[in-house]
Amino acid sequence: MILVEFKNYDHEEIGKDETNQIRNYLTAPMGRLAILCCNKLPNGAAHVKRNNVYSQEKKLILFLTLDHLKEMLFIKERAKTPQTSLLT
Repeated sequence: MILVEFKNYDHEEIGKDETNQIRNYLTAPMGRLAILCCNKLPNGAAHVKRNNVYSQEKKLILFLTLDHLKEMLFIKERAKTPQTSLLT
């Protein structure tokens, strides 16, 4: 199972607390992969927390913005592989 959470934050930043919240959802029944979709990239503390969660617990949290999702749709529309856009 892949956990997907959507944060529609316009004024507040997505930080380590939000990253920690999604980490807490990643239990054995839910799996070890989560995607956090948001309007803008989370702040630096969120990235540090995400990296620590992966290093210590082997739980993977991906941050995707609306722009990332749009780009992947455009790539898919051109019959290419959209997951390569995540590597850039």
